[in-house]
Amino acid sequence: MVAARRRDADEFYAALGPDLDDERMRVLRQAAAGLVWSKQMYPYRVSRWLDGDPAGPPPPERHRHLRNAGWRHLDAFDVLAMPDPWEYPWFAAWDLAFHAIAWAHLDPAFAKYQLSVLLREWFQHPNGALPAYEWNFDDVNPPVHALAALRVFVLDGSTDTAFLERVFQKLLLNFTWWLNRQDPDGNHLFGGGFLGLDNISPVDRSHLPEGVRIEQADGTAWMAAYSLAMSILALLLAAENPVYDDMVVKFLEQFVMISEALEASGLYDPDDGFFYDRLIDAAGNRTPVKVQTLVGVIPILATVGVPLDQVQRLASLRKAAARRLDASESDQGQPFPIRESGGVHRAVVSLVTPDQARRTLTHLLDEDAFLSPHGLRSLSRRHAEPYAAPGLPGATIDYEPAESTTSMYGGNSNWRGPVWMPTNYLVVRSLLLYDELLGPDFTVEHPTGSGSQHTVREVATDLADRLVGIWLPDGSGRRPVSGGQRLMTEDPAWKDNLLFYEYFHGDNGAGLGASHQTGWTALVVDLLLDPPDRARQVFGRR
Repeated sequence: MVAARRRDADEFYAALGPDLDDERMRVLRQAAAGLVWSKQMYPYRVSRWLDGDPAGPPPPERHRHLRNAGWRHLDAFDVLAMPDPWEYPWFAAWDLAFHAIAWAHLDPAFAKYQLSVLLREWFQHPNGALPAYEWNFDDVNPPVHALAALRVFVLDGSTDTAFLERVFQKLLLNFTWWLNRQDPDGNHLFGGGFLGLDNISPVDRSHLPEGVRIEQADGTAWMAAYSLAMSILALLLAAENPVYDDMVVKFLEQFVMISEALEASGLYDPDDGFFYDRLIDAAGNRTPVKVQTLVGVIPILATVGVPLDQVQRLASLRKAAARRLDASESDQGQPFPIRESGGVHRAVVSLVTPDQARRTLTHLLDEDAFLSPHGLRSLSRRHAEPYAAPGLPGATIDYEPAESTTSMYGGNSNWRGPVWMPTNYLVVRSLLLYDELLGPDFTVEHPTGSGSQHTVREVATDLADRLVGIWLPDGSGRRPVSGGQRLMTEDPAWKDNLLFYEYFHGDNGAGLGASHQTGWTALVVDLLLDPPDRARQVFGRR
């Protein structure tokens, strides 16, 4: 029986990755096994937690006003993919979206269930918010559900439009919640607070000093990307039901408003070629937080290609989106240039110009800044010399490739230098979109300063290789993920047993954080099975 099961497993993985060598197959098998191990029943009735057990003494009154008090409707009893059932035995919204992408290779039905369940009425708040994670459902995670749904749709064969429609309808509520709650001034520049990046800023972006507000480069860019993902979802649905044409228009219009607001905002520094957050005090003074983190990279992720025949089919397309398309067709200014690729003409809809993308990539691909041997650091290594936010005493940040020394968020999170898989993954897949849309003539110097020009597909391939290389043995048989642990590098019983950590040392790739974390680190499965050098379509139907 055991031998039969092992043979079945061998056949399964061989079918998934027939071209993988033994070591990459080892990474694939163990990452996938970790995903399966991380499935867990999650029961949590918030009202009972707030009110106490009916058979026991009532809890103190203050218990009714603690965190999650506004989530009485949440009544979970579902099997979920946990970040780590040992150290983090609860779901996290944006983690779960990335789990689903990896799961789509193993069990597409379960992957779709993971994306759908948080949008059900027993999870999603009546106001449209998605619960962030058990510690505080009110925290705000990046809105990546729509992107994940598109990726899962593609990996599942691009046929299950009923799944897309179900997800789309509920994401409409969530999108509206973002508009109402995270853009209080109605200027199309968004906040959101920490947005899952914990202590990536010198300031706690969720708890600012009295009278201080923040305009976030990443909050605004996430919403631009959300708008584009929703427009592609609507475009796919409109192919079968023209009622959705109006929603294509709506989300393209929304994107244009965000794009124009970001362009006029000054969050992009043309001298540095980088996007920064900005603090606004009670007197209206605006101060950029000029620290180079992945926050400033998120804007280059908001890019899609809309087939020109689809744009022309939308006879109701008017106003801002139409003006921009008309301008690009007549060569009167940017932003929606028409490109031909594979015989299809597309309007390239992007939050940044190709020049802005290229300048941002100059920082990203600099080995003295973001580019490490094992992926992209969350904070530029140039900040080895600490940066202090102007006017906020004690708000400092410096490059810390391993564990954080700040007490922000309990001191147990670190986006101040380490390599994190989800953001690296998004950069890799976005570079493939640039390659598809802008073609092989769009090249960048890689690494920065090397004098060697590469297509962005070649850059994406190199970044993916660096990430996968975290688990591959070097010439001496040592795997970067194991760091200097002799047991894990030398003992025959341990050295080939891999751990998929929460994040990785920014210089040497050693695993850090939750040591059993498969979670979103299992995105390595997608990089192995759909590598950039021969990747399928990235997010939507061609």
